[in-house]
Amino acid sequence: MQYYRLRNRLRRVAAPLLGGMLLFSGLAVAADRAEIEQVRQGVGKLLGGETPDSIQPSVVQGVYEVMIGPRLVYVSADGKYLLNGKLFDIETREDLTTPKVAKAKARAIEAVGEENMVIFAPEKFEHTVTVFTDIDCGYCRKLHSEIGQYNDLGIRVRYMMFPRAGVGSSSFDKAVAVWCADDRQKAMTLSKAGKQVEQKKCENPIIQHMELGQQLGVTGTPAIFFDDGELLPGYVPAKRMLSYLKAKQSQ
Repeated sequence: MQYYRLRNRLRRVAAPLLGGMLLFSGLAVAADRAEIEQVRQGVGKLLGGETPDSIQPSVVQGVYEVMIGPRLVYVSADGKYLLNGKLFDIETREDLTTPKVAKAKARAIEAVGEENMVIFAPEKFEHTVTVFTDIDCGYCRKLHSEIGQYNDLGIRVRYMMFPRAGVGSSSFDKAVAVWCADDRQKAMTLSKAGKQVEQKKCENPIIQHMELGQQLGVTGTPAIFFDDGELLPGYVPAKRMLSYLKAKQSQ
């Protein structure tokens, strides 16, 4: 009998406590929604009314993580203040921003689709790198001169075009000619060797490549991205690239 009396007392005490907890939880969710809406409106003012891709609470109370394409910014809960920079955990010295940005960059690259890239791949490969390239860039040409070595080492190379001189330039026209060629791989190799490629015009993704490169922070070529979204700028010899890839694989 004592057990049942105690259980009933606990029920009488727990019921209002549980009700209070549920009420508090509901209020917290409502508050979060209100804050998210304030953040959305604040960022929307900067974006000309466009909507951020995602808004999530950060590890800092009262601050939200806002993804705008592959870019991460931090915004106060009232939507009035924005911080564009990296967030570090002081105790562990961990960079909390870069890994999330890298993942977003990797997703943005994959969203392009391999059908919109010029790919040099061996029959069997263990690694893939995505390279933003300019036909007239000296170091891009140097990297491409080693494309056979890259492939022999099991590295697949996916090219996207980034003519630094911009739309309408000679470099842009060469990129279009490569894309519109019947054999894009052959045309890429010829063009990078300074040879003439028949100037054809067709529907192409070159401007899309350029816009994505700018969003990803590409400022020069070659710009090499690993599968995890990390950027390695500049020319990298094939054997050194394999070392980088193996090191990343073992992490």
